[in-house]
Amino acid sequence: MDTNRWAVASVAVAVVVAVVEMVIHGALLQETYQQTATVWRPMSESRSIMPLMWLGYAIFAPFFVYIYAKGLEPGKPPLEQGMRFGIIFGTGLSAMNSLIWYVVLPIPVALAWAWFIAGIVVFLAAGVAAGLTYKPEGPARAQPDKKAAKKRRGRR
Repeated sequence: MDTNRWAVASVAVAVVVAVVEMVIHGALLQETYQQTATVWRPMSESRSIMPLMWLGYAIFAPFFVYIYAKGLEPGKPPLEQGMRFGIIFGTGLSAMNSLIWYVVLPIPVALAWAWFIAGIVVFLAAGVAAGLTYKPEGPARAQPDKKAAKKRRGRR
């Protein structure tokens, strides 16, 4: 694994996740959060511990990129692989988190569904960021599809 590309991709994923989550939770779901205000910390308290959220993104991103990089398939476009990885990762993690938080917190089922969909969107964006920034080098990037090449040779 190329450590420099891993580090760059990790920063990109952390930033993308933070921005997408700000849009989703800070804007799109804001009205729902206001309707369920008794469930959440007061805004002043949340703001005072906000650096912990940023730390969470910084811890998460390198692991996400590591798993993505280890699963790269030679000869396949990294962007498509990143999208696929993000959707799969997001669906699994979001299903678990949404269901658990629905059981633990007194929230409407619509919010749990919103979190499920939002999680898929967040991790799809993270996968895109990983795919755009962590690409295989050299031969791994350019390997042709062996089955297709074999078929082409058989037609000649």
